[in-house]
Amino acid sequence: MTKQQQPTTVGDTLTIVHRVAAPIGAVVQARAPQDSTIATLVGMPLVTREGDSVRIAYTVAVWAPGRSDLILPGPIVIGMNGRIDTLANAHVALNVASLLPAGQVPGKVPPRPSHGWIPRADSSVLPFGVLLPLVLLSLALVHRLVRRRGKPVVDPVAAGQPLVGRERLERWLAAGEPRLALDHLEWLTRDRADLAEWRERVDAVRFAPGVDRELVTLVHEGCERAGLGAS
Repeated sequence: MTKQQQPTTVGDTLTIVHRVAAPIGAVVQARAPQDSTIATLVGMPLVTREGDSVRIAYTVAVWAPGRSDLILPGPIVIGMNGRIDTLANAHVALNVASLLPAGQVPGKVPPRPSHGWIPRADSSVLPFGVLLPLVLLSLALVHRLVRRRGKPVVDPVAAGQPLVGRERLERWLAAGEPRLALDHLEWLTRDRADLAEWRERVDAVRFAPGVDRELVTLVHEGCERAGLGAS
């Protein structure tokens, strides 16, 4: 256990180092001291291996002036054989100096006078003068990249050109996939109100067994009514 070399003052932060013997391979779990009017733990204890021992560093902020005894709970050591040992608590003597004037009652010490108003910084247009050329340069580069891309690619769906034509539907029918052909045909004609009755007949028999011939007939009928020719 390291000893405090010189007094600190109330509110200071100091690091207390506790070293414990621990065999190679053993796991050491540090237990943090409880917050109190003496000290407050700042962050979790830092555990590092140093050969056959372990170094545990506690960073605490001290609050009580005078000499105090800070108790550090003993760490837990878990051996490679599964044995668990809880070590004894450690005691640290703290010598903390007060920030109040010596020889005066704390309750009667007058507060220090307040500081004056901090003057506001002068406004400047320099940041805008630096950033404006950069913004203009970025806009020019973006404009140039857009122009170099050329004409935009036309989406065939947005242009009204179906991705699946009559020829592909017929190939799916020939391959014994009438339901696949119906799915795509329904998608192509989803906005056609005049085919609502046809879509209802499709939904009625879509998953029924042994209706492949009827599904083929519905595909042909849907193509004819939608005006979908061979592609």
